[in-house]
Amino acid sequence: MLNELSIKNYALIEDMRVEFSPGLNVLTGETGAGKTIIIEALGLLSGEKASVQQVRKGATRLSVAARLNLSSRRAKQFLKDADLLGSEAEDEVLLRREVDASGRSRCFVNDSPVSLTTLASLGELMFYSHAQHEHQLLLKPTEQRDLLDAFGPLAPLREKAGEAYARWRDLVSEQEALSLSEQERAQRIDLYRFQLKELQAAQLKPGEEEELERLLPQLKNAERLKASAQEAYGHLYADEGSSVDKARKTQRVVESLLNLGADLAPVSEMIREAVVRLEESAREMEAYANRLDVDPERLEESLTRLDLIARLKKKYGPTLQEAVDYQKRIEGELRHLENIEGRTLDLARTLAEAEKDLSARCSDLSRGRQSAAKKLAAAVEKEFRELGLAQARFAAVLEPSAYSAAGADAVRFLFSANPGEDEKPLSAVASGGELSRVMLALKTVLAKADDVPILIFDEVDAGVGGVLGAAVGKKLARLGRTYQVICITHLATIAACAQTHFSVNKEIKNDQTRTRIKKMSEPERVAEIARMFGSAGNRMEEGSISLKHAKELLAASRSA
Repeated sequence: MLNELSIKNYALIEDMRVEFSPGLNVLTGETGAGKTIIIEALGLLSGEKASVQQVRKGATRLSVAARLNLSSRRAKQFLKDADLLGSEAEDEVLLRREVDASGRSRCFVNDSPVSLTTLASLGELMFYSHAQHEHQLLLKPTEQRDLLDAFGPLAPLREKAGEAYARWRDLVSEQEALSLSEQERAQRIDLYRFQLKELQAAQLKPGEEEELERLLPQLKNAERLKASAQEAYGHLYADEGSSVDKARKTQRVVESLLNLGADLAPVSEMIREAVVRLEESAREMEAYANRLDVDPERLEESLTRLDLIARLKKKYGPTLQEAVDYQKRIEGELRHLENIEGRTLDLARTLAEAEKDLSARCSDLSRGRQSAAKKLAAAVEKEFRELGLAQARFAAVLEPSAYSAAGADAVRFLFSANPGEDEKPLSAVASGGELSRVMLALKTVLAKADDVPILIFDEVDAGVGGVLGAAVGKKLARLGRTYQVICITHLATIAACAQTHFSVNKEIKNDQTRTRIKKMSEPERVAEIARMFGSAGNRMEEGSISLKHAKELLAASRSA
């Protein structure tokens, strides 16, 4: 269960802390108040993509943190396996994510840094989310296939089919390459041989470009560098009156002062060290001058080499490493082209075996989907009865399709709202309200299959109103007996079914807009539900009627 959510500097939210309750939690408020921002913040803790636009204007980073009870056995085992369980409270977990103004994201579990993949994997075990855009996603056949596979659960079978497809597809591509006409093959062999000869002659080495560019200034300025180094060596040691000579004379004078009783021992030691350092500096400078060779030929060779590297990078790069990699690749392709006959026979046998394996893997996946489709239809129709769709029928139908990484099936969800009507694709028959209830039924079934403890719904009531809204509200409340449900709604009939009701609103202060959230008391809740009932007309009279309706609705929801 989500106990506490803390959000700082996220879009319109400056600093917000929310304590959620068991059961159904609803968030209501005017359009644009920032309700969805709160759900999106939870999405960040589930591994969703972050954006610099989410960071509040003027802030250096945003932070989202959630404290949760570990009611999920799978989530607790995941934390144990990853050595991320807290030392003090093994039944709680703290998730945190930060995004700075440059877009860099950092993730933490119980204050230990983790990868985004780890946070996303844990989020999948804790949260089951339905966003506003998913109504339209539900109409896509690929999404329907993914939902069926998730319900299965068919991930292992689908993974095996995907691996078999990748092997088969690579072999098909290779066979297509080998089926070049004799003329095309000869032309490609000539091209590769020419390119390979050019690259082999160049003998490119990774890193040599950087080394040449590092040495080039020394080669260009070798004469001036040598003269200056020799001059410095003279000043230090070789010339009459050099720094070493003067330091030694000074050392002798100070030593005579010591002999006369002067308290200058520290000074004498510093001068002695200075003499040693000057002599070492002189030796280093002499060695450096001797190493420098004024070699115009070497300079010309380096410039020529850099020019060659630049030309080959332009042809085969754009980087030196990519040119080296290209040489290795065409060496292999040239060998294949030159030995095509033997390879063609081997490839045909290998491809036949790969296709046989792919067909078997896809058949296994199809059988799994057929079984899952029957169970999904029964489970969804059971949920329909609690959503005012007692006579509706649902089916997941499989149709053959071309091989793909997802197997060899297309999946279509069919729906009929009334007896005597043929089942048709959802996009053809479902009204907005029907689609919302189908989505809620599907999400409920999938959440039960995955045993995820927290269900999040963002405007699942789209297209729903009146009696149907009450049915959806009661369904969400019943879900709240088993799961923690967090729901954004614009319907009073749904809001009245909540165990905990939050109001979200915007305020403008010092020319800045902020989103605020408040857990409402009973009188505040009555007023909020009355506001949700409101319509144009006499405000005073309408307010009193709306308040009466709000009280009646709350009383009815408690007795249901």
